[in-house]
Amino acid sequence: MLMTIDNASVERAYLAMPERFQAPALALRALILTSAETLDATGGLQETLKWGQPSYSPVKARVGSAVRVAVHDEQHLGLYFNCNTTLVESFRSLFGDELKYEKNRAMVFDIDKPLPEGAIAQSVRMALYYHRDRRSSS
Repeated sequence: MLMTIDNASVERAYLAMPERFQAPALALRALILTSAETLDATGGLQETLKWGQPSYSPVKARVGSAVRVAVHDEQHLGLYFNCNTTLVESFRSLFGDELKYEKNRAMVFDIDKPLPEGAIAQSVRMALYYHRDRRSSS
Protein backbone atom coordinates (compact mmCIF):
# COMPACT_ATOMS: atom_id res chain seq x y z
CA MET A 1 0.00 0.00 0.00
CA LEU A 2 1.52 3.31 -1.07
CA MET A 3 0.91 6.15 1.35
CA THR A 4 1.67 9.71 0.31
CA ILE A 5 4.26 11.58 2.35
CA ASP A 6 3.07 15.17 2.76
CA ASN A 7 6.19 16.44 4.52
CA ALA A 8 8.88 17.02 1.88
CA SER A 9 11.76 16.77 4.37
CA VAL A 10 10.47 13.39 5.59
CA GLU A 11 10.16 12.18 2.02
CA ARG A 12 13.75 13.29 1.34
CA ALA A 13 14.92 11.40 4.44
CA TYR A 14 13.42 8.16 3.14
CA LEU A 15 14.88 8.74 -0.32
CA ALA A 16 18.30 9.45 1.24
CA MET A 17 18.39 5.97 2.78
CA PRO A 18 20.38 3.37 0.84
CA GLU A 19 18.10 1.97 -1.85
CA ARG A 20 17.83 -1.50 -0.27
CA PHE A 21 16.46 0.09 2.93
CA GLN A 22 13.79 2.23 1.29
CA ALA A 23 11.07 -0.40 0.75
CA PRO A 24 11.39 -1.92 4.26
CA ALA A 25 11.52 1.57 5.81
CA LEU A 26 8.37 2.63 3.94
CA ALA A 27 6.68 -0.63 4.99
CA LEU A 28 7.59 0.22 8.59
CA ARG A 29 6.14 3.71 8.08
CA ALA A 30 2.91 2.20 6.77
CA LEU A 31 2.69 -0.06 9.85
CA ILE A 32 3.18 2.94 12.13
CA LEU A 33 0.46 4.94 10.37
CA THR A 34 -2.07 2.09 10.29
CA SER A 35 -1.33 1.13 13.91
CA ALA A 36 -2.08 4.69 14.99
CA GLU A 37 -5.37 5.03 13.07
CA THR A 38 -7.53 3.75 15.94
CA LEU A 39 -5.75 5.70 18.69
CA ASP A 40 -8.25 8.53 19.06
CA ALA A 41 -6.59 10.08 22.12
CA THR A 42 -3.52 11.03 20.05
CA GLY A 43 -5.43 13.58 17.98
CA GLY A 44 -3.66 12.12 14.95
CA LEU A 45 0.03 11.80 14.16
CA GLN A 46 2.66 14.39 13.37
CA GLU A 47 5.16 13.19 10.78
CA THR A 48 8.32 15.24 11.13
CA LEU A 49 12.08 14.87 11.26
CA LYS A 50 13.91 14.46 14.56
CA TRP A 51 17.68 14.05 14.46
CA GLY A 52 17.31 13.81 10.68
CA GLN A 53 15.09 10.73 10.97
CA PRO A 54 11.38 10.32 10.18
CA SER A 55 9.53 10.69 13.47
CA TYR A 56 5.92 10.00 14.42
CA SER A 57 4.32 11.48 17.53
CA PRO A 58 0.83 12.26 18.79
CA VAL A 59 -0.59 15.65 17.83
CA LYS A 60 -1.96 16.05 21.37
CA ALA A 61 0.64 16.82 24.01
CA ARG A 62 1.42 14.47 26.91
CA VAL A 63 -0.36 11.48 25.34
CA GLY A 64 2.52 9.44 24.02
CA SER A 65 6.12 9.18 23.01
CA ALA A 66 7.57 9.56 19.52
CA VAL A 67 8.82 6.67 17.40
CA ARG A 68 11.49 7.14 14.75
CA VAL A 69 12.57 5.11 11.71
CA ALA A 70 16.25 4.92 10.78
CA VAL A 71 18.91 2.73 9.25
CA HIS A 72 20.54 0.96 12.20
CA ASP A 73 23.52 -0.65 10.48
CA GLU A 74 24.36 -2.18 7.09
CA GLN A 75 21.76 -4.95 7.52
CA HIS A 76 19.18 -3.64 9.98
CA LEU A 77 16.47 -1.03 10.15
CA GLY A 78 15.65 0.46 13.53
CA LEU A 79 12.43 1.57 15.17
CA TYR A 80 13.66 4.00 17.82
CA PHE A 81 11.95 5.04 21.05
CA ASN A 82 12.74 7.61 23.71
CA CYS A 83 15.50 6.04 25.83
CA ASN A 84 14.14 7.77 28.95
CA THR A 85 11.01 5.58 28.83
CA THR A 86 10.52 1.95 29.85
CA LEU A 87 9.19 1.05 26.40
CA VAL A 88 12.00 -1.20 25.16
CA GLU A 89 12.10 -2.90 28.56
CA SER A 90 8.37 -3.60 28.18
CA PHE A 91 8.90 -4.94 24.65
CA ARG A 92 11.59 -7.32 25.96
CA SER A 93 9.11 -8.61 28.54
CA LEU A 94 6.37 -9.06 25.95
CA PHE A 95 8.32 -10.41 22.99
CA GLY A 96 11.53 -11.81 24.50
CA ASP A 97 14.00 -13.25 22.02
CA GLU A 98 11.43 -13.06 19.21
CA LEU A 99 12.82 -9.59 18.46
CA LYS A 100 16.25 -7.94 18.47
CA TYR A 101 16.83 -4.80 20.57
CA GLU A 102 19.44 -2.08 20.84
CA LYS A 103 19.91 -1.23 24.52
CA ASN A 104 16.90 0.74 25.81
CA ARG A 105 16.29 2.68 22.62
CA ALA A 106 15.33 0.52 19.65
CA MET A 107 13.91 -2.59 18.08
CA VAL A 108 15.96 -3.64 15.05
CA PHE A 109 14.86 -5.63 12.03
CA ASP A 110 16.84 -7.53 9.40
CA ILE A 111 15.88 -5.94 6.08
CA ASP A 112 15.98 -9.31 4.32
CA LYS A 113 13.32 -10.82 6.60
CA PRO A 114 9.60 -10.03 6.90
CA LEU A 115 8.75 -7.38 9.47
CA PRO A 116 7.07 -8.76 12.63
CA GLU A 117 3.90 -6.79 11.97
CA GLY A 118 1.96 -7.78 15.09
CA ALA A 119 4.81 -6.91 17.44
CA ILE A 120 5.45 -3.62 15.65
CA ALA A 121 1.77 -2.63 15.75
CA GLN A 122 1.53 -3.38 19.48
CA SER A 123 4.80 -1.55 20.20
CA VAL A 124 3.75 1.53 18.24
CA ARG A 125 0.41 1.68 20.06
CA MET A 126 2.19 1.36 23.41
CA ALA A 127 4.59 4.19 22.52
CA LEU A 128 1.92 6.54 21.19
CA TYR A 129 -0.14 6.06 24.39
CA TYR A 130 2.85 5.84 26.75
CA HIS A 131 2.12 8.90 28.93
CA ARG A 132 -1.64 8.39 28.92
CA ASP A 133 -1.30 4.76 30.01
CA ARG A 134 1.27 5.58 32.70
CA ARG A 135 -1.08 8.17 34.21
CA SER A 136 -4.02 5.78 34.21
CA SER A 137 -2.01 3.00 35.94
CA SER A 138 -0.77 5.24 38.77
